[in-house]
Amino acid sequence: MAIFSQFGKRSPEVKIYWKVYLMLVFTTLIALVFSLWISFSALPARMDHDRKQRMDRFQESVMSGDYTTIAEIKSLADSMSVEIRMIRPNNQFPPGSGGPGFFAQEGEWRGLRLIVPPFGNMHIIASVNLHPPRFFILLLVALGIFTAQAAALAIALRPVARKLSLLTRATDDFGKGKLTARYSLHGKSDELDRLGKAFNTMAERINSLLSSHNELLNSVAHELRTPMTRLGFAIELARENPENSSDKLKMMEKDLFELDRLVSELIDFNRIGGTELSLSKVDMNEICREAAGIEQFPGKTVAITVNADEETNIVEGDPQLLLRAVSNLVRNAVFYAASSVSVNIHSSSSWLVVTVKDDGPGFSPGFSSRAVRPFVKGEKSKGIGLGLSIVQRIAEKHKGRLSLGNSLSGSAVAELSIPK
Repeated sequence: MAIFSQFGKRSPEVKIYWKVYLMLVFTTLIALVFSLWISFSALPARMDHDRKQRMDRFQESVMSGDYTTIAEIKSLADSMSVEIRMIRPNNQFPPGSGGPGFFAQEGEWRGLRLIVPPFGNMHIIASVNLHPPRFFILLLVALGIFTAQAAALAIALRPVARKLSLLTRATDDFGKGKLTARYSLHGKSDELDRLGKAFNTMAERINSLLSSHNELLNSVAHELRTPMTRLGFAIELARENPENSSDKLKMMEKDLFELDRLVSELIDFNRIGGTELSLSKVDMNEICREAAGIEQFPGKTVAITVNADEETNIVEGDPQLLLRAVSNLVRNAVFYAASSVSVNIHSSSSWLVVTVKDDGPGFSPGFSSRAVRPFVKGEKSKGIGLGLSIVQRIAEKHKGRLSLGNSLSGSAVAELSIPK
């Protein structure tokens, strides 16, 4: 019961265990039946055949006339391991045998054979007892079972060894820097195949992270180069004309502000990816209203409206991160909108969806699929290209998703989905 509880409840698809177990049971039963057949059918039949042959040879020797005395016949019987009894014709025969007439008619009775020598007035009752030793039978049964189990294990574990070899080779290659190394799936899925799939998923994830890391480093270097170049240029101009350096200082201050914003965004981007969520009950209606108030800049003619299908829409999440995500979406919408931005909150049985829609030109063809990548900017963007990447990370941290696209009218639509 413990085995069934362990393998049945926790992992209902323990195929390797059942494959080996059933193979052993099947081969053990086959070996046991075969050994019993040999011990109680084939072996007794063979021994009966040998007994009859020995009796025939003894009878032929006696009837040949070469042995004429009782002593010679007894010596012959001892040499051939034949048990004999010398009786006179009038002596009593074994009970139920029917006497000499029965022996003459049947030849044998219960393993006893009546032999009438061509000399004298004595009859011979001969018998041969061949008893197989019990140890031999037990040894035969044990040997058959052991051989069958060894063969079953060899057959059942051969694919396991092959899959382990493939998995070991893939992990060794991956550890040596061959990031394209993968475990090749073969046949039906079992525990090792699932382990191989997990390794492939891990390898894909690591490869993707390394690619993103390299891309991020290249993008950071590119983003840093521009303001640093302008700073160097402004410093050179200030050195050449120190009397008119006030304008140059303003340029330098602007570039330093841009560098500070870039570094701050990078810190936030990395912090969100590695920090633990501070979970609590969050009303997304309040989050969206607060984000709309934050992004409603004075003097901006874009109207922001918030609509919810329920008085409260509660999810389990980090309030600060969710506010940051909605604020980034609203900020982008306000930047590209012509006159209005709508924030709609609606919920289903398992998801809460925040939809941010503007009335601007929308995403250019093919851009929505790349917009969540770090440092990817849209047309006329004044940011550094991390806003939507941060939203994507926040969604992933909450086991949600971010969808970007265009509405039927062509304006941009962003949907942030959070599981309830």
